[in-house]
Amino acid sequence: MFNTQPLFYKATAAVLLAAVAAPLRAQEPAPPTVPNARAVLDGYVAEALQANLALAQQRAAQRRADASVREANGRFLPSVGLNARYSEFSGVVNIGDFINPAYAALNQLIGQPRFPTDISATLPFRQETKLEFTLPLFNDALFGARAAARAQRDLVGSGRRAAMRQLAADVQRAWLGYATTVRAVETLEATLPVLDENVRVSERLIANGQATPDVLLRARAERSELLQQLAETRRQRDAARRSVNLLRNAPDDAPLSLVADSTLLATTAIDGDRDALIANALRRREELVQTGNLIELANAQTRIAESAFLPNVALAASYGVQGNRYRFDRQNDVGLASVVLGWNLFNGTQDAARREQARATRSEAEYRRREAERAVRIDVENAWDAVQAARTALSAAIDRRVAAERAFTFVQRRYAEGLATQLEFLSARSAYTGAALNEVITRFTVATRQVELERAAALRTFVD
Repeated sequence: MFNTQPLFYKATAAVLLAAVAAPLRAQEPAPPTVPNARAVLDGYVAEALQANLALAQQRAAQRRADASVREANGRFLPSVGLNARYSEFSGVVNIGDFINPAYAALNQLIGQPRFPTDISATLPFRQETKLEFTLPLFNDALFGARAAARAQRDLVGSGRRAAMRQLAADVQRAWLGYATTVRAVETLEATLPVLDENVRVSERLIANGQATPDVLLRARAERSELLQQLAETRRQRDAARRSVNLLRNAPDDAPLSLVADSTLLATTAIDGDRDALIANALRRREELVQTGNLIELANAQTRIAESAFLPNVALAASYGVQGNRYRFDRQNDVGLASVVLGWNLFNGTQDAARREQARATRSEAEYRRREAERAVRIDVENAWDAVQAARTALSAAIDRRVAAERAFTFVQRRYAEGLATQLEFLSARSAYTGAALNEVITRFTVATRQVELERAAALRTFVD
């Protein structure tokens, strides 16, 4: 019966071959006017670094840490304050009540009013207004506090840079995931018209008594499977677009640029030696910088704890007026200057315990650094191996697609001549479509793993 439909078979096979091959043209070199993947990815990374909300929180934390350092520095400077008090008394002893009778008796004895008898003096005075000045002369805890604030600031800064590196990798991976699903949707959509035509012609063949119902059932099943796969792929495409826009703080439905697939394999400069990449990671990875900051913070805490064994010396001075009324003259002004010494000689071994805690914290930080160095080394090695495996897989995927294309061409010729069954034709079509999808996915997998190696080896440079 196949010989009675040569034109249909030829037309169907030609349309299918063109449809399935269409998505693969996107892998041809891009015209000069089309941006490559590196330019597009760098653009989205730059947008995310400026607008990402999580990174904005990191910048706010950095400003807070900078302010803490300024606060610690300010403790070395003198402090000046104005204090004023005015009081109304009730039931307070008046010294004049004791002095006035004595002075009156003296005046009577000498016969002259030499001593005042109207003295009115209460303690404390009704008003006291003064400027107070304090300046630390020696306080080792202040040096420890300043070192701790600086270490905390550096720790927050390295954490922010680590977040920037992770964000850059997340944006690139999310965009590559989106581009993968877009290409997959294109491949499936290009195949759908052929299956629609296959169903239509199968119905005509059955109506003309030239085919059995199982031909139509197979055609419908093949089409339904493709529709199911297409619906899921479209959902993944939309979800991936929202993920990219979330990272760059853009509207959910904001469009994203696409590029020629041939530019994907040049996303990063990762052709260096593995050992060189490991050395670069050990020098630049923020996780290692953070462990160094933790050691500095532990050292500062140790100094603060040890400062409890040293004396504190400060200069204090005040000047103002006091009395029962406000009088600004030399008879009512008061000045005071003091050198204050404080030394805690014993407080139940609490200071020694705090010093021991700080030293233990430093040991923890040192062990953490050693662990982080090993983790970074393994991270780079795994990322490197993943890139090499993906490149090998891409070569195999290309060979698979080429072989499936040739096999499909051979089957479609036999099908057009009535020498192959519909089942063989659909099987060849499915194999070719699957090989095309696999090549697309594998090509994007290579790019994704290159991005991961870029992150692991700390190849991207950020400007604060």
